[in-house]
Amino acid sequence: MIQVDHLAAGPDLSLEAVRIGAGGGPRVAILGGVHGDEIEGVLAAQRLIAVLGARPVGGTVTVLARANPPALVAGTRLGADSENLARVFPGDARGSLSSRIADTISRELIDECDLLIDLHSAGRRYRMPALCGLPAQGEIGGRPLLDLARVTTFPFLWSHPSIGPGRSVSHAEARGTPWLYFECGGSGSLLEPDIDRYVTSTLRLLTEIGVLGGEPVPPSDRQVVVTDGNGDTDAGIAFRSSGFFVSRVAAGDTVEPGRPLGAVYDQTGAEREIVRAVSAGVVMMLRHDYRVEVGDVAAIVAGTDDRAA
Repeated sequence: MIQVDHLAAGPDLSLEAVRIGAGGGPRVAILGGVHGDEIEGVLAAQRLIAVLGARPVGGTVTVLARANPPALVAGTRLGADSENLARVFPGDARGSLSSRIADTISRELIDECDLLIDLHSAGRRYRMPALCGLPAQGEIGGRPLLDLARVTTFPFLWSHPSIGPGRSVSHAEARGTPWLYFECGGSGSLLEPDIDRYVTSTLRLLTEIGVLGGEPVPPSDRQVVVTDGNGDTDAGIAFRSSGFFVSRVAAGDTVEPGRPLGAVYDQTGAEREIVRAVSAGVVMMLRHDYRVEVGDVAAIVAGTDDRAA
C-alpha cells in the first residue's frame, strides 16, 4: 500500500510524504533534503520509495524525500528565510518558513514514528567520511542502537554522548524516539557509491527491525566507533585567518594533537595560518571550499574509544 500525503506547512508550502505499508508494525520516518545542498539523501530517499513500493512492508515507512523544498530549489544549506532547518526543531506553526516546516515534520512524522532516519551529507563546503550517527545510550526494542547500526555499510559509527538542540534527531531524542542519521561525501559532487550506501544501509536496518522480510545481515567488525562530540557541524576548529585553505589531511584520517590539518595562504602565497588538531581522533569533517573567512569551521576532530568498538 502506497499513499501520498501533502502536509501543509502554511498557506504557501506543502511537503510531499509517501507512506508505504499496511500498518500494524514498526513506524519508520525517513527524511532527505533537510539542507538544500545535501542531495545524496534526496536521491537515496526517492530510490527507497521505489524499492519499498515493490516489496511487502510490515508496519509503515514514511519517506519525506524533499524536507526543505525552498532550500533544495536554491541549492543552499539555509532556507529562503536564511534559517537552518536543522537548528529550529520542533518548530512553530506560526513562525518563520523554516520553523513552520520543522513544526510540520515534527507533528506529522517524528511524533508518530518508532524510528527516525535522517539522511544528510557534507554539502558544498565540506567533506565527511561515510558515517552513521546515533545516541550513545539509544535503544530500540531493548537492543542498543550501536548494535543495530553495525549492520549498515558505514565505515564510521559516531556514537554521541549528547546531541545539540534544534535538530530533527534532538526532537526525537526529547520524545524518547530512537534515531539514526547518515553523513557522507560533500564538496558539491555526487558519488553513486554514497547513494547506494544510503539505500543499502536503510534496507538492512528495516530488515533488522522487522519492517522488511529477509535474512539478517551479520554485523560488521571493521567499523570505527567515534565516541566524542555532539555532531554539531557548525562548531569545530575555526579559522583565525581569511584566505585560501590548502588541506594536508583527508576526511576520515586519524590524527594526533598538533598535527597540521592544513594551512591558509593569502593572495601573494604567504602563509597566514597553520590549522592544527587540538586533540587526537578522526577527522569527521574537513573544509573543502578553499575560500575561507575568519570564524568559518575548518575541521571537526572527534575521539574514539576502543572499548566501544
